Amino acid sequence: VFGKPLKESLKCANVQISTANANGELYVWGSIPVVVAKCGLYLKENATEVEGTFRVNGSNKRMRELQAAFESPPRYGKNLDWKKEHYTAHDVASVFRRYLTQMPESVIPHSMYHNFRDALAKKPYNQDEIIKTYKQLISQMPRSNQYLLLYVLDLLSVFARKCDKNLMTARNLAVIFRPALIAHPSHELSPQEHQLSQDVLEFLIAHQDWFMLDIPPPPSRAGSTTTIAGLPDSVDVPPSSDEEQLGGWKLVSRPVAARRITRRRTTTERSAGA
Repeated sequence: VFGKPLKESLKCANVQISTANANGELYVWGSIPVVVAKCGLYLKENATEVEGTFRVNGSNKRMRELQAAFESPPRYGKNLDWKKEHYTAHDVASVFRRYLTQMPESVIPHSMYHNFRDALAKKPYNQDEIIKTYKQLISQMPRSNQYLLLYVLDLLSVFARKCDKNLMTARNLAVIFRPALIAHPSHELSPQEHQLSQDVLEFLIAHQDWFMLDIPPPPSRAGSTTTIAGLPDSVDVPPSSDEEQLGGWKLVSRPVAARRITRRRTTTERSAGA
């Protein structure tokens, strides 16, 4: 799982991401790696007010144990019960970051690296135009990368909104996660190039709400009048089955044990008329 291409790790260790309609039916819209979903849920529930959450390293011993759990077949950490474990917020945050950083390619594909940077390179810029451009670029990403990016941006925005407690501002988070989310081999030895990439990531974190709500709705079903205009303000990460799909829409019944993650508004609020 660690150090493997995203599509490869998803084949053996993925969790479904779904959104519910008014009738409580779940539409599975994609999958993310188990380690990202499990760690992300723990961090949202337990670490948003922990100082230096992603900046302070965890215990090397406990991090090795946790990584081993996420790399152990056949469940790859799906049955991990945080309440029965002894890991700290810094342990979990460090393993979360390690998984993303050790991916052979950053979450934003190398082929789109310059497109994301060019959008923000010219200053002063028009915020609405930049948001529109990033919506288009994110929609053009491979599905697996798109789902992972949106999930991570949502998580980081939650921490940025509580930066008065955790000291993790959008800018600090952008510095820490740049190597995992937007990087390119040609620029890794050129620190002067990192600033623009950090600016891009900071912008994406601060405005992530615009991108999360732009996921297209599921296809309509025969005889059904239910429509979904976009992703609502909550995202479910239900327990994953052994026959998960790697993308596309799939209607499923709401599992009793589904965990609800209430999404917060981002650091940049939508205008009243939006």
